[in-house]
Amino acid sequence: MNGKLYKRGPTVAEIATYTGYGTATVDRVINDRPGVREKTRHKVMVAIEQLQGRHENSAIQPVKRIAFICDAGSSFICLIESEIRKYIAVHHDYLFTFDSIPNVQVDSERFSALIQQRAKTSDGIILISRDELKVNRAVRNTVDHVVPVICLTTDLPNSRRNAYVGLDPLSTGATAAWLMGRMLPRVSGKILLLFSASYRTQEEREIGFRRVLRAEFPHLHILERMNVNDEAENACLSVKKYLSEHEPMAGIYNMAGGNRGVAQALAEYGLNGKVLFIGHELNHYTRKLLEQGEMDIVLGHDVQQEIAHCIMLIERFRSGNTCNDIKTTLQVFNKNSWFN
Repeated sequence: MNGKLYKRGPTVAEIATYTGYGTATVDRVINDRPGVREKTRHKVMVAIEQLQGRHENSAIQPVKRIAFICDAGSSFICLIESEIRKYIAVHHDYLFTFDSIPNVQVDSERFSALIQQRAKTSDGIILISRDELKVNRAVRNTVDHVVPVICLTTDLPNSRRNAYVGLDPLSTGATAAWLMGRMLPRVSGKILLLFSASYRTQEEREIGFRRVLRAEFPHLHILERMNVNDEAENACLSVKKYLSEHEPMAGIYNMAGGNRGVAQALAEYGLNGKVLFIGHELNHYTRKLLEQGEMDIVLGHDVQQEIAHCIMLIERFRSGNTCNDIKTTLQVFNKNSWFN
C-alpha cells in the first residue's frame, strides 16, 4: 500500500490526546460547531497552534514508512486491512506496508524474522501478534535499533515495545461476564468459552470473564474451553462437537474469531435465540448476525481511531517524546444498535 508524501499538520486524534478532550469535541471546535464552551474552544485552538509549530519546526523528518504486521484470524485481518485502506485514503503522507498471516499458518521463526526485516526499512511498526518468546525477542531487538513498535489490540508487555493501543482486555472480559450474568435467567447454567492462540488480549479477557462470573454469578459454570483458531469452520466444528456430547449450554462467550461458525452450529442444532451468544469485533458478518438474532452482543472498538493513535505515538517517539499506552473505549452492540 503506497501513498503520496507531503507535510501535514496535527490530526484530530493528536489534538484530542494532547488536550485530553474527545475527538468529537475537537472536531466541533475545528469545524466551528456549537455546543463547546469558550474555555474548551480556546484550549483546543492553542493546542493546534502548538502542535502545528512542532510539525513545522521539527528538525526530524515526518514519518514516511509504517509497517503493519498482523498475526490474526482471517476475518480480523480483513477488518484491519479495510481500516488501514480508509486511513490511507485521507492521509497521503505515509508509505505503508501490510503483512498479514492467518494464525493457523504462523511460524514463530519466520514471523519474528519478518518483524526484523521490516524494521530495516520502516520508521515504525504497528504489530498485532501472539505473545511468544521469539516474537518478544524480535521486538526487543527492533526497539534496541531505535525503531518504535506499537502493539495494537493485543499487548506484548515483556517485549519492551514502546506502547500498547487498544481496549483494556480485563475490563472487556469482565463486561462480557456481567452482560452474560444479567441477561441469563438466575438459574444454574453452563457457559462455553472459545479462544484461539496465545494472544495476551484473549488470555486477559478470560481472566476478567472468570473473575466476574465467579464473584457475581456463581450459578453459571464454565465447563469447557475450546480452541477455534479464529476461523469460522473450526468454530462450527468445535461447537457441534460440544453439542454432540453435552446438553445445550446456557451461553457462549467467543473471545476469538469465527463467529459465523458459532452461529451456524447453533442453527444446525436449532439453538439460535435459545443460547446467549456474545462475541467480538463489529464487521459485515457480525452486523448481519446481530440483525438476524443469531448473535446477542458484539463487543467492539474504533479501529480507525486506534490506527490514528498508533501513528501519533510513532511520531511522538521520532520527535523525542515519550510514548504512553492508550486505552480505548469499549463499544457494546446489539441488534437495535445504530451502525455507521
